[in-house]
Amino acid sequence: MPSISSKWIAVGSIAFLVAGCASEAPSLPPDTTSVSRSRDLTLDDFTPEARAMSCDQIADERHKINDAMRDANGAVDANRTHNQILVGFSAFGGLVFAPLLLATENNDAEKNDITKLYERQDTLIKLAALKRCSAAPRQ
Repeated sequence: MPSISSKWIAVGSIAFLVAGCASEAPSLPPDTTSVSRSRDLTLDDFTPEARAMSCDQIADERHKINDAMRDANGAVDANRTHNQILVGFSAFGGLVFAPLLLATENNDAEKNDITKLYERQDTLIKLAALKRCSAAPRQ
């Protein structure tokens, strides 16, 4: 039978883990593209710089964003195997290899870049649709 102190340690550990996951999700932007949208998209929804873009400029930027997303995702993928190996050693070695976990790379900068690129890509897709530009960026 576990002692009371180990029960409190378990309860505290679980509470700590749950508290780490208890952040609120950001609010969603207004729905302007679905069938049941709350309102239609207009040029006023975009910055003056975006409104001034031609269809060719939109396509060029989307192409650059696709390249940047491919590069950032490649950097994340490259570290995935490295991190999986280190975590595997730590799992088998217990406390002996636990310091290896400090050598894992979390790619925060790349992940933040990917998020910003997706947001910009979404804006350009909406702008291209509103301006009736061709559907896909040039390859």
